[in-house]
Amino acid sequence: MRYYFYDYWLKECDPRTRTHFISRGGPERCLAIMLLWLLFVTRLGPNMMRNRKPMDLRGVILGPNMMRNRKPMDLRGVMFVYNTFMVAINGYFFVRSILWLDFGQKLLDFEFPANDDYSPKTLNKIDEHVMYCYTKYIDLLDTIFFVLRKKNTHISFLHVYHHFMVPVLAWVVLKIAPTVVPIGVFTLLNTFVHTFMYSYYALSAFGPGMHRYLWWKRYITIAQIIQFAIFITYGVFSIFLSNGYPRALYWS
Repeated sequence: MRYYFYDYWLKECDPRTRTHFISRGGPERCLAIMLLWLLFVTRLGPNMMRNRKPMDLRGVILGPNMMRNRKPMDLRGVMFVYNTFMVAINGYFFVRSILWLDFGQKLLDFEFPANDDYSPKTLNKIDEHVMYCYTKYIDLLDTIFFVLRKKNTHISFLHVYHHFMVPVLAWVVLKIAPTVVPIGVFTLLNTFVHTFMYSYYALSAFGPGMHRYLWWKRYITIAQIIQFAIFITYGVFSIFLSNGYPRALYWS
């Protein structure tokens, strides 16, 4: 158990990501963050908000007695800033992923990359992959906002599963193979969809008056489905065409 949960990740994995906070040592940091998030969005958060009005952040901080004559805090400003930031960061990594894939030329590169390449270009790419992994933890705020706004119907099993598994699998990839081509493929698809998704969230924060301009909301879901289909198809082909990849990495 110690080998699989700690020693393997410490000794056998790619040495170039050992200096980064999230990928240092074993999976304890990643799992601690994800389990705390899961506990909050499924238990602690809904219980905390059960008898409070939506977006009642000051009530959480000050307590019900001090909040008797106060209005709930409006999260629209916070969410607008957050969503605008996510539009910018996803747009940035969309452009970077195109460069990682060398404008598509690396899509058919199914060779498992060596882990002894310490060139500045490769180390810079690894740093960028790690930074993109961090954005998957920032994505967790989506669900926290849903809890604080009591939008519990938005917190479906698929939503929780997706937000939980993406950071975990991103961590696994960083530990085993931080320069593999599928990182670029996933980032390209994911950031494209997220740029539009967070744009919708940012604009919708202006209120009902903006909703008539958001007719393209339905296409976000379609784009998400297409994203999954393309990446799964690419993954299936990669399983049979790849050379030197750990099979467990692709099947996971």
